[in-house]
Amino acid sequence: FNKVTIGPNKLVLVNTSFDSFQSSDLAGIVGGQLPAGSVAYVWDRVSKTYKNASYTAFGTWGGPGAAVTILRGDALWLKNVSSVTNTVSLMGEVPYTNNDGKTNTVVGIVGLDAVGYAFPVDVVWTATDLAAKMVGGDILYIWDVNGQDWVSYPKTAFGSWTGLPAGFTITAGQSFFVKTGSSIDWTEVAPYTL
Repeated sequence: FNKVTIGPNKLVLVNTSFDSFQSSDLAGIVGGQLPAGSVAYVWDRVSKTYKNASYTAFGTWGGPGAAVTILRGDALWLKNVSSVTNTVSLMGEVPYTNNDGKTNTVVGIVGLDAVGYAFPVDVVWTATDLAAKMVGGDILYIWDVNGQDWVSYPKTAFGSWTGLPAGFTITAGQSFFVKTGSSIDWTEVAPYTL
């Protein structure tokens, strides 16, 4: 599982990197791990908009985002509306344990788009296929959970990333935004053998 800590009245940008045990919607992925009134904003890659949902006092998710199918690597925001820190465990079945495939492809990343690494491990950003395929002028946006603000890293025409710390790692369950000038198909090979 990916353990996500959400501070009081804070937003985190996450993804699930597992195949769901139950349903692939908010009820199956997040369930009742956040207090009533907490909000999820599920990114719709086709319309480039959010579909929001709120966790109700009745123990259900309601709103347009409640029934959206969330696949491995799909991005969503979770907002903890309580005055205490909450922990959410995003869990499911580790992908590709039955030899049903060894890669994951996210098709058509173009313009401003939110995605996440589709496997339940940390990965060095510059070691990803997406980082390699992005070109000069494309931008990586990382959400700073503590500052509740964006940090941007533009790719230069020479292939380096302005301001990106050496060895910068995308943690398991973390999502991010990218801005690309042309469509990219992002294919990653499963980084483990089970």
